[in-house]
Amino acid sequence: MKTYDIYFSDQYSSDNKGFSIKAEEKAIRMAEDILAKGGSYIEEYAGGTISVVDSDGTTVWSKPIPKK
Repeated sequence: MKTYDIYFSDQYSSDNKGFSIKAEEKAIRMAEDILAKGGSYIEEYAGGTISVVDSDGTTVWSKPIPKK
């Protein structure tokens, strides 16, 4: 069974939340919520991307994080 995690990246580094979300749609909704609400990862990776990646390493959703 695949699981999904949320990744943040820019040209210098990347981080992930460490989730093991079982539904792709739920992971995407969570990533969209994080992007909309902001927070430390969004500030740190402004100008980079937020992505949902499955346990096989495939990116299933990605959006740019706007610079402020």
